[in-house]
Amino acid sequence: MELCYPDRDLTREILRCFGASGWQPDEASSRLLRQAETLLRSAATPRGIWRELPLTALELDACGDDLARHLHGCDRCVLMAVTLGSGADTLMRRLELTDIALAAAVDATASAVIEQLCDELEARIRREVQAGGRYLTGRYSPGYGDCPLALQDDLCLMLDTVRGIGCSVTPEHLLTPRKSVTAILGMADHPVTGARAGCAHCLLRNKCAYRKRGTTCEN
Repeated sequence: MELCYPDRDLTREILRCFGASGWQPDEASSRLLRQAETLLRSAATPRGIWRELPLTALELDACGDDLARHLHGCDRCVLMAVTLGSGADTLMRRLELTDIALAAAVDATASAVIEQLCDELEARIRREVQAGGRYLTGRYSPGYGDCPLALQDDLCLMLDTVRGIGCSVTPEHLLTPRKSVTAILGMADHPVTGARAGCAHCLLRNKCAYRKRGTTCEN
């Protein structure tokens, strides 16, 4: 399905993706961000896909304790994937050769936009599921906490993302186009919230730039 490019101001989220939370951009930086947003809006083709399945349809035994905690009490799940499309990748590759500052601004903007699109699709799914009297956890993506990136292979296979939204997985379990996200949400017939992994279980905890500054990626 096609998703709507967000219309609201994403400056705060973009600066967070830059690692510059709380910084007030000057006029030159603001112009750079506006240019990046204009270019990305023209290049991106936001699309999403989702599917409801029994939890037993996935092999989750080797997917870590954090995901198991997140899905505790659930008997079904929703798989989802979102992408900005290959045009966004082409734009970033071109700018990386011609204008590195603008390339970085587009990359940060794309990261902020893809999160907003995930929120949009999750909200759609949640409305439909709740209308049927069921409940969802929040979304949980491969690579978060101790959940291996390799789970993306199964999620994309189950969703048929190649035909559905033009998104595939590399042999290293990375998504292409690179501004793409997969996630799993638990489903139950009673309220469930899931469980965030937190810094203690994050695979990047020993080299996290946020922790070095005394904050977290949630702030």
